Amino acid sequence: MSDLLTVFKQKAEDLASAIDRKGGIRATLESLRRQMAEADQRRAIAKVRAELKRLQKQIEEMVTAVGVQAVGLHEAGRLSAPELQPLCEHIVQLKAAVAQQEAELAKLEAVTASTDTTGTRLCAACGKPLPEDATFCPYCGAAAPKVAEKRFCTSCGAELRADAKFCAKCGQAVKDAG
Repeated sequence: MSDLLTVFKQKAEDLASAIDRKGGIRATLESLRRQMAEADQRRAIAKVRAELKRLQKQIEEMVTAVGVQAVGLHEAGRLSAPELQPLCEHIVQLKAAVAQQEAELAKLEAVTASTDTTGTRLCAACGKPLPEDATFCPYCGAAAPKVAEKRFCTSCGAELRADAKFCAKCGQAVKDAG
């Protein structure tokens, strides 16, 4: 049995030295070590980047919170930092513009919702079709949206948009444009 072990040991050493002569095991081990070190470095970089991103997000959230507090104080008339006054005033103006745009959007959506895809007017309250001349819904009694009267160019006869000041076809000024 010890002869078999000795032969096996000798064969293993011969194989290892044959591979080693070609630079196999040492080169492979060095390559693996280098790749592992590079992978460790990439993981460390990714970890630091993730932490930086987390910290930057916290800073952004805190700056936002400070801004919200400053605007709240400005709106309450209790902001004492004069350098923040113009910024807060601008934010108040932007809020007013947002409210105005939201109201305009609601009106546009109501008009769109009051007409189905076939051009039939629909009741904004119950969604049922309205007769052409209806001022109130015959189903629920809600006021029907007003139908804009069509306007035409006095020069060329083309249909005009409701808010047109000039004819899109001939360029003529609309006579009743306000």
